[in-house]
Amino acid sequence: MSNSADFPKKHPESSDSSELAPLSVTGITAVTVGTIIWTIAFVLALVTHNWLAEHGRSDWIWIAAAGTGLGLLGMRYTRRRAIRIGEVTHE
Repeated sequence: MSNSADFPKKHPESSDSSELAPLSVTGITAVTVGTIIWTIAFVLALVTHNWLAEHGRSDWIWIAAAGTGLGLLGMRYTRRRAIRIGEVTHE
């Protein structure tokens, strides 16, 4: 077992001014695509409700509904965040 003195506290080639910058992505596209997929799954689950019920999978409707609802909240959050940091203009 080694102690913490064996490991350097900082990488020898790094300096304080070379920190990683955050990515400049808002996440709006990813959240929107995910929400669309969950909405499609919700509609398909509603259409196949009888088959899902026969096979004990009625909860899939609620799972897809939750995915859609959370996706809508995520779309609102990412859009408002992007507007506040000035990366997207108000439509």
